[in-house]
Amino acid sequence: MAWLLNPFTFTIGTRGNCEPVVCAIILWIIICLMNGNLLQAAVWYGLVVHFRIYPIIYAPTLVLVLNHHFFRLGQKPVLRIWSSGPSKKHECSTAVTERNVLVAIKCIFSRERIIFGVISGAVFFFCTGISFYLYKWEFLHEALLYHLTRTDPRHNFSIYFYHIYLHYEREFSVLEKLISFLPQFMVQLVLVLRFARDLPFCLFVQTVAFVAFNKVITAQYFVWFFCLLPLILPWSTINFKWKGLCCIFLWMGAQMHWLLWGYLLEFKGKNVFVELWMASLVFLAANTCVLVIMISNHTYSPLFQLLKQNSSEQSLKKE
Repeated sequence: MAWLLNPFTFTIGTRGNCEPVVCAIILWIIICLMNGNLLQAAVWYGLVVHFRIYPIIYAPTLVLVLNHHFFRLGQKPVLRIWSSGPSKKHECSTAVTERNVLVAIKCIFSRERIIFGVISGAVFFFCTGISFYLYKWEFLHEALLYHLTRTDPRHNFSIYFYHIYLHYEREFSVLEKLISFLPQFMVQLVLVLRFARDLPFCLFVQTVAFVAFNKVITAQYFVWFFCLLPLILPWSTINFKWKGLCCIFLWMGAQMHWLLWGYLLEFKGKNVFVELWMASLVFLAANTCVLVIMISNHTYSPLFQLLKQNSSEQSLKKE
């Protein structure tokens, strides 16, 4: 219901937009990892990043979840029996402690992580190379480079739009264009380090935070995290009748408030740029508030259980 009966998903997904295809591939990557299909997950991940650049933010999470102690090539991972009860967040701190440099390096540069990175990177560069051969630099700029230095003067949900609108006639420096990524990077880093093992939830909060702090925000971006919402709701302690409805009304109310000023600007021609920018600030605050509520009411549920160590690994640790 959170996906199929969502007015955003079926409106945006039926107007010729490709977002549901991207969402389906991301969900399939999670299924592949749960089934131990590392090679297939890597191929699909390289393809989806070529198809839509934003899933690149999931790379650190996918690398961290491919820990050799939880995921091994050719062996189906042991899924944790998820429950609504509290989880021990540091249960494997003693079992997985690296006591020497050799074990630490082996854990960081594990075979699973290297294979995933090489295959997904090869698929991405192969698809990009074909597109570059067909469309030259125009493709490379429009598909990839444009997003790094994008400056959109049109009004949108982002808090950056008004500053870009006021200074659009002068050329922005590369530093100015890239500095807006700093809040995104800091938030992404914290979320990945904290929730990487809880893969579906980590991908969800990453996406919400990425969209909320992005330089450009349109309604189609909301579909990116709506597809992950059904995966985390069963492990949320939020009561739908009260706190859940409050979150919905807070998020929708901030969006409707923004759309009111957008209507006055776009259709009535009134000079309400300042009010629209303030509405963007309110919308960012609403996104942040809902995100904090969902994090504080989430039951931490790591995806994989700790695998049993073989005899060679045990002897290496003893040495």
